[in-house]
Amino acid sequence: MRRRATVLALALAASGAGLAVAGSCTTFNGVVVPAADGSSSDTSPEATPVEAAPEASTAPGYVSLAEAARVCSLVFECPLLASSVLASLAVPVDPTNYSLCVHWLAAPVPPDRVGFAVQAQAFACMAQGGTCAGAGSCLSLENVASTDPRCSDAGADAGEHCAEDGGAVYRCAQGYLLHCGSAYYGPGSQCLVGQDGTHWCAIGQNCSVQPSCIGTLLEYCGQSNNLTESVNCSYDGYTCDVATNEDSGTPGCNTGHVVKACSSAGTSCSGDVVEVCDGYDDSEFDCAAVGGTCSAKAGPALCVHADDACSPFDSDVNVCSGSTLALCVGGKKEALDCASLGMTCIPGAGAESGHCG
Repeated sequence: MRRRATVLALALAASGAGLAVAGSCTTFNGVVVPAADGSSSDTSPEATPVEAAPEASTAPGYVSLAEAARVCSLVFECPLLASSVLASLAVPVDPTNYSLCVHWLAAPVPPDRVGFAVQAQAFACMAQGGTCAGAGSCLSLENVASTDPRCSDAGADAGEHCAEDGGAVYRCAQGYLLHCGSAYYGPGSQCLVGQDGTHWCAIGQNCSVQPSCIGTLLEYCGQSNNLTESVNCSYDGYTCDVATNEDSGTPGCNTGHVVKACSSAGTSCSGDVVEVCDGYDDSEFDCAAVGGTCSAKAGPALCVHADDACSPFDSDVNVCSGSTLALCVGGKKEALDCASLGMTCIPGAGAESGHCG
């Protein structure tokens, strides 16, 4: 069974400043569970048939403009937060272009985006996090620096241990934490120690289950720890099923019912689809579902429309005028008053664009 979290943490973790301790948000919304007759029942947008491409303005974003700004201000402040979001939710919040970061969160999201509801919930939690650790605790995987007090204060247990309440796995030697209460892990998951001594978010020990899908939940036995593990594939935009391009017959978390492996974290276009590589698999955003196309002309791929009035890469975007920051979100010009968020408008410097902070 693939272990996405371990691979991503090793690939994406980087050095950063120490973080403060904060509790995690516990959510299980967004899981699709079959009804007794075998059909699926779910109120999340990914279960809603899309009969025609809607106008871009009618599709909601993950969060409001103000909430997106709060999240992106933390992304700019916290060196490891962008990689944590990519590893957890497969959404490429940009740590250097503030308007592009806000665009990904507040611009219309394709209504057929798998896991929209549960991803939106995670971003709403982050908007209220207030600190690097507060926002990171809303995610399934949080990359951390070795100086993080949750690691540096652990003494002999710094390499790998459970939080006191069992709600998180600290894998400090590998540079990341796993938050068992996130909606990525199945209900009831907690930090458990496997037969091989490894710590992981799991629902039981002495595993005897066969890999299986319960709606979007994938349940399986850990490869070497003999723990019963359960993850919600839709959390980072994947389906739970047997891939049509594999002969193993074993279910897993797949991209649109196929395995689409990747190794270079970032974005690219595949026709009208933005493919987001989280360092392990491609997760998809179908621009055609919001009447748009995929463009990577400026480097990062994103959905654009023929009537867009602006781009996050325009020279007059991310520019401060007093406390107001000029943004381009979903092809529309926005004037964001940083003061309304209790922040100031910080002009761009070096690799970082202007931003609220």
